[in-house]
Amino acid sequence: MESSMDVPTASPTALDALSVSVRRVALAALRERENAISVDALASAVASRLSQSAADGHDDTDEALRALYHVHLPVLGEAGAVTFDPGSGLVAAANEPPFDETWVERLVADHPDPAYDPVLDALASGRRQAVLYELFTGGVTTPDALAAAVAAHERDGADVPEPVSRVVRLSLAHTHLPVLVAAGFVTCDPEAGTVRARETPWRSDPWVRESQIGEWAAVE
Repeated sequence: MESSMDVPTASPTALDALSVSVRRVALAALRERENAISVDALASAVASRLSQSAADGHDDTDEALRALYHVHLPVLGEAGAVTFDPGSGLVAAANEPPFDETWVERLVADHPDPAYDPVLDALASGRRQAVLYELFTGGVTTPDALAAAVAAHERDGADVPEPVSRVVRLSLAHTHLPVLVAAGFVTCDPEAGTVRARETPWRSDPWVRESQIGEWAAVE
């Protein structure tokens, strides 16, 4: 389990909930309305918006309705982004953190495309954000040094016992670094024993500057 840390962090809960384009499009549509609407109406709006970016322009409202009802709205509801009543079939945007923030507005407005999903999925972890903080601010490092730094951040700078550092090293090696490598955020060189950040275009996106990670992730 990831603990609190001293690295400024954008809500992993929000990023995880918004890491699927359908949910970003749905939240954008809901935030344009003052009152609750039916899931049917939301499905129509979502299908229409997605069809505009689809190669064939296909509008499948029935598919959007099923996905919203059974998958996406429950996820957004659990995360606190929407209020959803399956009984009445009414849904509305919630006005509570972590979704009532400027950076979320920019994110859902600027990036409806599914191609942006891997960026948000990779960022949807406090531990991975701590890894990126170290690499963006400190440059090339070793896996052991990176694990020690991340573990220290998660303990708010307190001393890190070796067993804790070892667990963090394993989680980075087997879970978090592979995700960041697959997303194109970092590169690992096993022969040289180094980890380094790659150029990542998302760092110039407006939502990043307006978020909590802007002070270390945004490119000026």
